[in-house]
Amino acid sequence: MRYNDMQNFTTVRSLLEALAKAMNLINSSVSHHHEQTAYLASLIAKEMGMSGTEIRHTLYASLLYDVGTVMREKQMSLAEVERESKIVSMAGAIFLYGLDGFDEVGDIIAYCQMNCEEHQILLADDEEQYATLRCASVVHLADKVSLMLRENVPVLNQAPFIRKVVEDEKGKEFYPETVDAFLRVSELEQVWLDVLYDPTVPIFLDGVNERYISLDRALPLTKLMSRIIDYRSPFTKMHSAGVAASARKLAELSGMSKRECQMMEIAGNLHDIGKLVVPKGILEKPGRLTDEEFNIIKEHPYYTRMILSDIEGFEAITEWAGNHHEKLNGRGYPRHLSADDLDLGARIMAVADIFSAITEDRPYRKGMDRETAMKVMRENVEFGAISNELVTMLHDHYEEIDEARAAMSKEEGQRYYRSLEEEQAEDDE
Repeated sequence: MRYNDMQNFTTVRSLLEALAKAMNLINSSVSHHHEQTAYLASLIAKEMGMSGTEIRHTLYASLLYDVGTVMREKQMSLAEVERESKIVSMAGAIFLYGLDGFDEVGDIIAYCQMNCEEHQILLADDEEQYATLRCASVVHLADKVSLMLRENVPVLNQAPFIRKVVEDEKGKEFYPETVDAFLRVSELEQVWLDVLYDPTVPIFLDGVNERYISLDRALPLTKLMSRIIDYRSPFTKMHSAGVAASARKLAELSGMSKRECQMMEIAGNLHDIGKLVVPKGILEKPGRLTDEEFNIIKEHPYYTRMILSDIEGFEAITEWAGNHHEKLNGRGYPRHLSADDLDLGARIMAVADIFSAITEDRPYRKGMDRETAMKVMRENVEFGAISNELVTMLHDHYEEIDEARAAMSKEEGQRYYRSLEEEQAEDDE
């Protein structure tokens, strides 16, 4: 089986592990919390006899249940996330709705911070919600168990206390069926050792049956990851979408294959994922950055490479996304690569990134018009930073490329503000 085949391009497991890394970068106070929750939830869901689809949706929800924090005005600590858990979960559900394949995951997240008694009230009005609430109950229990774990105490000494707390909340905080399944799987010392020291994200092949996925299946997941990046701030709400659209169009015009064009779109979606480590205050600063602030910005391609490097089949995508700030003259960052080190994909990413950044609207300025944008692009060519051939192609096909960028950016921009309005309405209720 070849990972670079169109139908077997990558694995769900490696994509989810990268997604977990990205989620953990959102908040420095989180240490493997999402992986721990996903690990436990997957074990419990399988023990409960859930279908492959239910296990998969529960797994996704376990990794993403506090994705709503990216929409909050300020970065939240883990304690704040817990205090506002229901608001955060509803914001996360809104964040996912409308993304191909994630509506069901959004439904689970919407209810995963409600307890058993609250679920029973909902079921009295709509019994058809049972399957969704059942999955939500698994995420809820796994989340609470992860929060009780302490890294500085031998885990097997913690296990009896945690099991007792969960059992005491049977039928109140947690579903009886979910508690029983947890108590069965947590009898194994191996489970406790894994969850604290090696909480890898398990994909149960016999239940999920999608070890390998195609590029077409991988795209929605990378689109989700790009939203996590961009929706942190109105300054970046549509940047990745614009880069992805521009890069794909340039790749098509350059004669790349369909497969490579899809890979370029994925690289555009993910090129700034390392910016999750950059404080919002720096991302949203409209004026000139200090040297110290710019040094923090310069770290983000490194983290992009770190997150993507373990995804099977993403070797080329990792290079293209991780090198988007490298320059042909060797004056880029963070690796100071030169023309001999940068292939066509990396050169396209650099052009697409600059072009999208200067033509998209930001809260403090309007995007540049064609004449001004091309002047900036030509200046970058004269400095020896980017490819003259690609900038010439951009000039010759400007309307086609800019229309693709603007359409994708507009779609994400409208969704961003719609999500904010829906979240505000939830807060006001």
